[in-house]
Amino acid sequence: MRNNSITKLLKLPEYKVTEIMTIGDKEIHIKVEPYKRKKMICSNCKKEHQKGYHGAREVMVRDLPLVERQVYIHVDKRRSRCPEDGGIYVEEMEWVKVRGRVTRRMAKQINRLTAITTNKEAGWYLGMDDEVVYRIDKEVLEEQAKERLEPIPSGENLSI
Repeated sequence: MRNNSITKLLKLPEYKVTEIMTIGDKEIHIKVEPYKRKKMICSNCKKEHQKGYHGAREVMVRDLPLVERQVYIHVDKRRSRCPEDGGIYVEEMEWVKVRGRVTRRMAKQINRLTAITTNKEAGWYLGMDDEVVYRIDKEVLEEQAKERLEPIPSGENLSI
């Protein structure tokens, strides 16, 4: 299978698979990198930065299982100096949870699973600690609550 097909399968449009590190009986490890044209989005100000590159750090992100194997994606999170306040912040990736080590689709799967079972059973099924499952589920629920509690626009025309 070509690496481009793997990128499409994982739904990572601005990233390329550079290496399939290991394919074992229980785990698959895949190394991805952003394309050079991909701009870094600051996690502080949510704007694209072109200057102030400060380095990168590899993180391992867990994704949904594939063919009864746990999938781990290794990606370099770039860091840069934010011109807004001068602090150093990591890159925000739309497919990775903010402070998490799981993808957004894995977090949604955990949320769906904990809706019908306990955190302990969901953790057993996914091979994760139940405290980690609890934290991820809580973050997803908080995000959903923020979306639903957005202020409703006031009415312009009112008739009685």
